[in-house]
Amino acid sequence: MLQRHSGFALLLLLLGITAYRAWVVATNGLNLYVDEAQYWYWAQQLDWGYYSKPPVIAALIAATTGVCGDSEFCVRSGSLLLYPLSAWLLFLLTRKLFNAQVALLAAALFITLPAVSLSSTLISTDVALFFFWTLALYAFVFALDSDAWDDWILLGVALGLGMLSKYTMGIFLVSALVYVVVARRFDLLRNPRAWLAVGVMLLIFAPNVWWNWQHGFPTFQHTADIAAGSTQGALHWDEFAEFFGGQFGVFGVLLFPLLLWVIGRGQVAHKTLLMSFALPFLLIIMAQALFGRANANWAAPTYVAATVLMAAWLYAKWKTVTAVLVLNLALGLLVYHPMPLNQLLNTDLHKRLKGWEVIGAQYRELQQDYPDALLLADGRDVLSSLAYYAKPEGLRGVSWNPQHQMRHHYDLVTRLDDKQGQDFLLVTANNLPASIEPYFESVQPVGQLQAVIHLSWKLHYNVYLLKNFRGLRTP
Repeated sequence: MLQRHSGFALLLLLLGITAYRAWVVATNGLNLYVDEAQYWYWAQQLDWGYYSKPPVIAALIAATTGVCGDSEFCVRSGSLLLYPLSAWLLFLLTRKLFNAQVALLAAALFITLPAVSLSSTLISTDVALFFFWTLALYAFVFALDSDAWDDWILLGVALGLGMLSKYTMGIFLVSALVYVVVARRFDLLRNPRAWLAVGVMLLIFAPNVWWNWQHGFPTFQHTADIAAGSTQGALHWDEFAEFFGGQFGVFGVLLFPLLLWVIGRGQVAHKTLLMSFALPFLLIIMAQALFGRANANWAAPTYVAATVLMAAWLYAKWKTVTAVLVLNLALGLLVYHPMPLNQLLNTDLHKRLKGWEVIGAQYRELQQDYPDALLLADGRDVLSSLAYYAKPEGLRGVSWNPQHQMRHHYDLVTRLDDKQGQDFLLVTANNLPASIEPYFESVQPVGQLQAVIHLSWKLHYNVYLLKNFRGLRTP
């Protein structure tokens, strides 16, 4: 019965979970995180690239907000759409390798992963990366079986769009090479259709390379700086331990240790294939954590193939399956409804997603007294969040960057050298630097922006009116 109706059962599951998550996003009242607000800002000016990320995240937000407006729900709704589609692709992929029952379990495990539960209520580059990584693995598995032109072309399209989502999509090629070597499928290196897939990927990715070339390769440099880690050559065991411990929260407190056991001793069909597309990503990011820093979610695509692997191993072990699903669902519920943890820890786990709506309203009121002054800030957090919550006319916030540094996107796209004679409202979390005064005819404090979130957390910014900018050459 389940074999025949597994697709319908999955559809009901995805609709139910997505409807619940949509309700959470629509009613939780959480503001956009700084990165989310920055992505929304990018979406107002579509381009082939941005300072720290390729363009798909901005295009995705532009598409969803173009349909339903600029509310937080609409900004984040791309996650609510793409994760169910990723789960459906994973179902089709697993059914190809195993059967419909294992496929249904794989999709159920994936859609309830703690990382997916959290990411489904936010918007980030991981959303599109998950989808295109899953699509690429789907196409690769089908291409291995059929060697059909359309499967290889689909693989190239998925790889190209994945690279336009996040550069770590390139690790897919590393995984494919690992599979070629371990499975001794050297014939794939002589297959012109496989090389066509690489060509399609490069063709789709080329506009972002061109954009980077035009702008001095800021995204490549930013990514390289992150990957470089420590320049001292020291091993960061604390960062490694934090990253490794974080995987229990990404994949599941029970599912992750079970995965480690299966990697070492588990017997599963297609293990070579699935391990080739899981382990390299995890090991690369673990090495990055050891030599520098890596957030727990940076290895997230590991768990596409790993979910299939675990579904195949767990199938018919129903007590273990139940325990895994219950624990992961419980973690997801704590993410959505953290009050018990807040009370236990005497904190607010959502504190970084609160307060900017209040700050934005306060800034708008202050701006009315100085309508000709432009927003000026020394950090991307202020520029991003006020762009969304205060929406200064034309989104004309400017980065205070007299040294022409390249720290974030606003250093790339805003300029001071054409603003001579302009008045500014400087919003800063710090006191006014003495070095800023010679650039202006007069400087005076005009107010403060403040939002108290919790006894241990508040937002506080000073606002200064800077009149008649004298230009970047100080007297």
